[in-house]
Amino acid sequence: MVSLPPTDQPRFDLRLLSMLIGVVLSTVDSSALNLALPSLAAHFGVTAAAIQGASSLYLIGSALALLPIAGLAGRIGTVRIYRLSLAGFAVLSQFLAYSPNLHTLLALRFLQGIAGAGIVGLVPGMTAATFREHRGWALGVVSGSVAAGALMGPPLGGFLVQWFGWQAIFYINLPFGALALLLSGRLSELPGVGLWQGLKRAGRTPRFLLALFSTTCFFTQSFGVNLIWPFFLEAGGMTPGAVGVRMLIPSAMLMVAGPICGRLSDRRGYDRVSWLGCLVLAAASWGQGLTGLVVVGLVGIGLGRALFLAANNVAVLSQAPEGTAAVASCLLSIARVSGQALGSILAGFLWALLAGGGSRRAFMIINLVLGGVAIVAGLLIAGRKRLRTRVPCPSL
Repeated sequence: MVSLPPTDQPRFDLRLLSMLIGVVLSTVDSSALNLALPSLAAHFGVTAAAIQGASSLYLIGSALALLPIAGLAGRIGTVRIYRLSLAGFAVLSQFLAYSPNLHTLLALRFLQGIAGAGIVGLVPGMTAATFREHRGWALGVVSGSVAAGALMGPPLGGFLVQWFGWQAIFYINLPFGALALLLSGRLSELPGVGLWQGLKRAGRTPRFLLALFSTTCFFTQSFGVNLIWPFFLEAGGMTPGAVGVRMLIPSAMLMVAGPICGRLSDRRGYDRVSWLGCLVLAAASWGQGLTGLVVVGLVGIGLGRALFLAANNVAVLSQAPEGTAAVASCLLSIARVSGQALGSILAGFLWALLAGGGSRRAFMIINLVLGGVAIVAGLLIAGRKRLRTRVPCPSL
């Protein structure tokens, strides 16, 4: 895809703030809740295994709702669904704080996952549509905000639980959700043709499918590396706390560099910058695998993620067939979740298979494999560029 230089400098405004609050709310809520699980287990008198459903049912509800929400948004309006999702997320949070028993809590978390899908599934598409001239920059800001939410969640959850009890994690969602709702009136609608028609059109657009598959490969590599870092470092004698501090580095780099790399992609081309991100990710994986120096991976993968995410997200959304923007936005989230699951399964299986022969050898082999996955993502980007002259690339 060829991108023209933007006509002016991007400006942060209240429309973007509304969407950032939405994605940060859902990210912080999920990561902060993990710190409250022991307190929730003690409060309801259940085991740790039982209380894990508070996290898993949210994810299940979100995953199941993404496509139906895309179809509904195409029929009755993306902004309306986003605003209803924000309101539902905030209101359900208040009910969660007063859950009388574990079964009620789990049911409400499932419903909250559905509301969360209406936020994270639609924000990428609405961001690109609202900031047409600076889509890479805007989506880079969104990616950076997701990273910021992941960074803030655990410490914020720990302090809230310690000072105010587990209910406080849910209380804070109401004021911020209300603020996001108040600011969301001027967001851009996404055109929609309904779920099944949208899926049919998407399935007949090779460049769009290749962009989705590259997204899945990226998250496979990303989450695979996330999984093996703690195993390798703790096998070397590092404490869990020290491992956690080191693993903040890629998220911190994404938070800072995401908007910068998104701006670069607006100027230099989305395919070109996302392809460069794949090369950096592969080099970082291979570098840390062959040398055993985890810092190479932490820094390199943080930079690779910043280069890839915003640029590729714009490519996915820009290559969606006409009338399928809402479906495309949710398919992007499904590609992300699928990649996360595949990465965890792949890295976990290989570590269990290879760790008996030594953690250093297992770390090297897994990184070689995951670097190869990043190269596959780059090849898919190259493949969609080759289709440029044969398949039209509609704009958002």
